[in-house]
Amino acid sequence: MYYYSLPYHFEREPENSLYNGELMISANIDRTIESTRQSIVDLRAFIHWIKANKKGPVIIVGVSLGGWVTNLIATLESQIDVVVSIFYANRLSYSIWNTIPGKYIREELEQNGVTYEELIKYWNITDPSQALPKVNKDNILLISAKHDQYIDLKDADYLWESWEKPTRYVYNCGHSGIVLCRKKLANDTLSFIRERIHTGKSRSVHL
Repeated sequence: MYYYSLPYHFEREPENSLYNGELMISANIDRTIESTRQSIVDLRAFIHWIKANKKGPVIIVGVSLGGWVTNLIATLESQIDVVVSIFYANRLSYSIWNTIPGKYIREELEQNGVTYEELIKYWNITDPSQALPKVNKDNILLISAKHDQYIDLKDADYLWESWEKPTRYVYNCGHSGIVLCRKKLANDTLSFIRERIHTGKSRSVHL
């Protein structure tokens, strides 16, 4: 198993950051796009290295922000064998404008004269629901939370429908289900993977 740290997270957090991950998604529109692009470039290079140097399928599992990055890379990278996206975001502009975590970023954007319509246009490139995944649809598992106040269920539904409805579970919990439902999440994820990977060793990347 490999654990990948997104830009501006953990060991990649700069000294001027007030908290882990603060600078990846922010009112700095260009930096947000660049950090997203860096995530995709890093992961694709990592996946290609695994494929060239290790045996077995590659499974990518992403949670919350990592789920959004997982969804993006699934639309670009055909060398992924199984995708599991948990409590994932979809349209970044929608999340910033309509959820609790985006409240202060939205305020800063509005103070600088950025409208919702403009933000949709600026961040359009970061929207995974614009394209079908390159991963086999039967090998994609999406997990959402019915009462999630961080990831709007309507936007999670939008991705699921745009991707022609791959396997999906909707838990009766909120975003805190990442912790409170961790055993169920683990069991559902492992069961899904085992049903699709029957032989050989697998290599998983967690975001």
